[in-house]
Amino acid sequence: MQVVLVGTCVFVYDGRMAYVIVSATLLLFFLGWNIFLWGYRDSNRPVLEPHPQQVFDPRCRPIFLVHEPPADKALIMVHGFPSTPHTYGYAASRAFAEGYDVFVPLLPGFGTKPEDLYHTTFSQWYGYLSRFYQSKRGQYRFLGVVGTSMGGAMTLRLGEDFSDTPQAPDALVTVAAPLFINSFRDRVVKRWSMYIMRTVALFTPALSPDIHWGGTKQNDGEEIWIGYRGTFVRAGLSLVYAFKGIRRDLEKITCPLLSFHDKHDGTVPYANLKVIASHVRAKPFKERTVEMQASHNRHVLLMYVSVQKQLLDEIIEFCESLKQMNR
Repeated sequence: MQVVLVGTCVFVYDGRMAYVIVSATLLLFFLGWNIFLWGYRDSNRPVLEPHPQQVFDPRCRPIFLVHEPPADKALIMVHGFPSTPHTYGYAASRAFAEGYDVFVPLLPGFGTKPEDLYHTTFSQWYGYLSRFYQSKRGQYRFLGVVGTSMGGAMTLRLGEDFSDTPQAPDALVTVAAPLFINSFRDRVVKRWSMYIMRTVALFTPALSPDIHWGGTKQNDGEEIWIGYRGTFVRAGLSLVYAFKGIRRDLEKITCPLLSFHDKHDGTVPYANLKVIASHVRAKPFKERTVEMQASHNRHVLLMYVSVQKQLLDEIIEFCESLKQMNR
């Protein structure tokens, strides 16, 4: 220890104290860098297109159902992360039977092999969806967008980008849309492990990546889910970072919005629904809480046999009422 007298002030220098201060500072920086993604940017990358001819299973391919001649109303359905269009099998068929043309695109990086997702970002997935949406907007008098999970977040982003413009969607429907998985602000921590994923991403793009071909045991439709499994840390960081901007801009959404979320969702916290409800300026806005009694994680709601008909009834009714208002 050294004691230094300067004027009438005495300064005590202790090497151990300096070590503690420096260590605490580095720890706080490490936590902030991981938790709040300080300095993170969704890097500029090339425009991506999906490769449906390279899917690992034919069920991963886009679902395009178009009447002959084409209808004057259509729905675009957007899958989640790291899912595929197959989750909308029932929803697409049902909407088509109700007279809608239906488009369920495969997002780039998904449905082929896990390695194709490693170095892609939210801006690339959303960029493709935005271009796809704009290509359909002028073709239909009524065009709505339905999104599940990450697809729901993208649906909100479309609303933010195109509300109050000539290309505004006529209806938005979100199912378990995430704006956060962990949030100190909302007193929700779903996965503590997410707080070190940015560090993990320095060393590997994914943990235990694999392909899930679906289940063999019937469980309310949960068994039909196919896609990638594992933890895609780099792509996941891009997604979590995107949530921040989507949440910030919720008030830009003025087009009609219907939002579903199960109260016991095992993947995306139910609290997200309340954040959406309290910040959007959608007219009309309807929120719908689902309370399933099930053994699965109650997340991909339009896939579950026990509720899919009721929820599709509500979606179709919502869209049809808007269509009548717009006449």
